[in-house]
Amino acid sequence: MAAILRKIFGLKKKKKNLPRKDSVTGRNKTFNVPYLSRLEGNTLQPGQSLIVRGTIIGREEFIINFTSGPKVELDYEVNELDNRLLSIRVDVAAKRVYLNACIDGEWGREGAVKHKWSAGDEFDIRVRCHRECYDVFIDYTLVATFAHYRPLSSVSHLYINGDIELASVSWEGKYYNLPYSAEIPDNLYPGRRLHVSGTFKVDGIYSEERKIKPSSFYIDLLSGTNCALHFEPVLARKKVVRTSCMGGVWSEEQVSSEGGFPFKKTGSNLFDVVVACNENQFAFYVNDVLLASFDHVVAPRTIDKIVVHGDIVLHGVHLNYEIDTCNIKDGKRQ
Repeated sequence: MAAILRKIFGLKKKKKNLPRKDSVTGRNKTFNVPYLSRLEGNTLQPGQSLIVRGTIIGREEFIINFTSGPKVELDYEVNELDNRLLSIRVDVAAKRVYLNACIDGEWGREGAVKHKWSAGDEFDIRVRCHRECYDVFIDYTLVATFAHYRPLSSVSHLYINGDIELASVSWEGKYYNLPYSAEIPDNLYPGRRLHVSGTFKVDGIYSEERKIKPSSFYIDLLSGTNCALHFEPVLARKKVVRTSCMGGVWSEEQVSSEGGFPFKKTGSNLFDVVVACNENQFAFYVNDVLLASFDHVVAPRTIDKIVVHGDIVLHGVHLNYEIDTCNIKDGKRQ
């Protein structure tokens, strides 16, 4: 019906903000496919998340498997595969994502969700580990919860293969208490970027909580006793507030944004906030899309602490390094 009305009245469909491949969002690398890695250190811990990002280059399929060992493909030396404790199989042509497990050669009951991708599309698939299950996010949306067939401690390898160009494979996060605060090693400076990911708390998602109506969350970057940056998405206003507090005095709020309001107040929608520290300002990206900027009020190298708080479930917080430190003007990188 919407398409018919647009045709009759000559209305144009609103264009979406599309993800961008560039160094700020961290999608400028390429990993070899097939990809096989052994988990380093201890076994998987509840709260950890796997993040797999890349580009689809064909119309066949690709897989992401948690396995109990390195035997992941049959050949003249391997006639029996290790357990696939979680198998995510994406059938691009069928527009389906299949979830299953194979223990001692026996497949379990397969589940499937619809998702449309085409050759050339970028993808973001995440698996958050819990004590009893995995949460599977596709392009920032929770699509399935998959119960463990074996404990998390049974997972030793990650295997990825198929018609994709692999841009990023990473593990991060834990169970966080809020407010979360941490010292910034070596302080902040141009070229570093802060990543914060999570979901909003809502009714029915977290049984240990009372009924929750999420309103906002914030990220503060502190320089001693001053707040060099206060970044706060406010759901009721559908605005992202940026301000600072120097000597106990708050600056005027900035609420305009180039990327609209990308946050959703559902517990199934994941957000990724990247705060990129440039020479003269911070640039903010949400789910790979440039949102806004904020000029520095102190020298970035004096910023020594981060605080995150609000109506969210925090999935991950980490710092990264970046060579590109250009500034933003009128929504464009300079």
